[in-house]
Amino acid sequence: MPPSPGTARLDKSRRPAPPGLSRVERKKRDKLERIKRAARALFARKGFEATTTREIATAADVGIGTVFLHAVSKQDLLVTIFREEAGRAVDRALENRAEGPLIDGLLRIFDALIAQHEGNIGLARVFVKELPFVDDARHGRAAFMADLFGRMAAMIERAQERGELRHGIPSLRLAKNLFALYFGILLEWLGTAAITPQERDRALRSALELHLSGLLLQGENHNASSHR
Repeated sequence: MPPSPGTARLDKSRRPAPPGLSRVERKKRDKLERIKRAARALFARKGFEATTTREIATAADVGIGTVFLHAVSKQDLLVTIFREEAGRAVDRALENRAEGPLIDGLLRIFDALIAQHEGNIGLARVFVKELPFVDDARHGRAAFMADLFGRMAAMIERAQERGELRHGIPSLRLAKNLFALYFGILLEWLGTAAITPQERDRALRSALELHLSGLLLQGENHNASSHR
């Protein structure tokens, strides 16, 4: 499903300002950026539920009606902020990278997302608490996740083509499984377990390696030879 009109309007803010933008358009863009900055700061400090749309408008120095011109709800704002931040992280992780072992590629993505979260722990906790329950059909979270899973699935398929990973493994299903492992470690780090970043990173690599160990081509060859 396409993102809601509010989310679609917000997503346009990621694009570079076209040349010759009129004064009115520049003012609109400036107000939108102020709204997002205010929402980001308030969500991180007060939490999602405790933050009101009126507070966002006041912090952004705009009328509450202006907020609703750009986003139909707080959820629209939250999803847009997540899509912008996580999208930039993933793009950086995959930009101009030579293809290597699958585990390294996966960790580049997950490490980039974690690094983004480390910059604002309060906002990261809001993301993991609220986003899983956002209405995908209305707010566009599903579109972002589908793109991420698709990029991970393509990495998995290239690993199969290189002979690193067994053929016949559903790449999209595996991508979702691997993301679930990352999300579980992320929750542990952001939650009450209070694991250190070093423990988090070791746990993430270990979890991914364990899940992939039975799918590697050399594992298949080993099992085949053991039954001869």
